[in-house]
Amino acid sequence: MYIPRLHPDTIEEVKQRVDIVDVISEHVVLRKRGKDFVGLCPFHDEKSPSFTVSQTKQMYYCFGCQAGGNAIKFLMELEKRSFSEVVLDLARSYSVSVQTLEPEQRQELQRQLSLREQLYQVLEVAANFYQHALRQPQGQLALDYLQSSRQLNQETIGQFGLGYAPAGWETLYRYLVDVKRYPVGLLEQAGLIRQRQSGDGYYDYFRDRLMIPIHDPQGRVIGFGGRTLGDEQPKYLNSPEIEVFSKGKTLFALDKAKGAISQQDRAVVVEGYFDA
Repeated sequence: MYIPRLHPDTIEEVKQRVDIVDVISEHVVLRKRGKDFVGLCPFHDEKSPSFTVSQTKQMYYCFGCQAGGNAIKFLMELEKRSFSEVVLDLARSYSVSVQTLEPEQRQELQRQLSLREQLYQVLEVAANFYQHALRQPQGQLALDYLQSSRQLNQETIGQFGLGYAPAGWETLYRYLVDVKRYPVGLLEQAGLIRQRQSGDGYYDYFRDRLMIPIHDPQGRVIGFGGRTLGDEQPKYLNSPEIEVFSKGKTLFALDKAKGAISQQDRAVVVEGYFDA
C-alpha cells in the first residue's frame, strides 16, 4: 500500500494529541504506581512487571529488555508497522487532519527545516548572551529589579533564563557577527537586529531591557519579551513574527508547565510573563 510522506505538522499534532497511557492500555493491563503506570512487558516474557509508562513524559520503558520510546514507537514495535502507517492510524483515531507532501514540497520543507534549525541555534546563543550580560555591572539594575521588585531568587532567574540586553545600539549585533560569525541575514530573520532607515548598517532590536526568553513546548528558544527598566514605551517589546515564532500561537512557559498540566488535567492561563 502506497503511503505518501506526511507533513511534519501532522506528525507533531499527532504526538501532541495522543495519550500514551490510552494507547498502551489497549494492549497491556496497566496499574497505577505513584505518578506512573506499570504492567507486564509485551516485548518479552516476564512474571513480574518491569514495564513502566510515564504519562507526564509520554514515554514507556522496560527495565527488563530496555525497550522504550513514545506511543508511535510502541505501536511500530508491537505491530511491526511503519512509522507512517502508525501515524496515519493515530491521526484517524484522534481526528487529526492529515497533510501530505508532494515532491516539490519536500524540497521546500528541507530548506525551511534547515533555516529553522539555524534560527533555533542563533536564538539560543542570543539568550546566553543576555543571561551573561545580566551578571555584569551593566546588568545590575535589571538584576536588582528581579530580586527586589519581583522577589525572584537566583534559582528562578536561572530556571527561566532571564537576562539583560545592553543599552548599546550594536552590542549583540557585533558579538554575533564579529565573534560568533553569524551572517547578518540570519540575525535579521531571527528578529534580533534591524536595518537602519538610511540603509547604512544595523542595530539591536532589544536595547536596555530585561530579557525574558520565550520557548516552544520542546524547550527551544523561539523569541523574547523585553521589559523596559525606565519610562520608555512600549513597556514590553516582543520579538517580531519570524519563521519559528508567532506570539498569538505561543503560550509562555508551556515547556515548563506541560508536565503538571498533563498530571493534573487542568491549566491556569494568566496574562503577564511574571504572573506565570
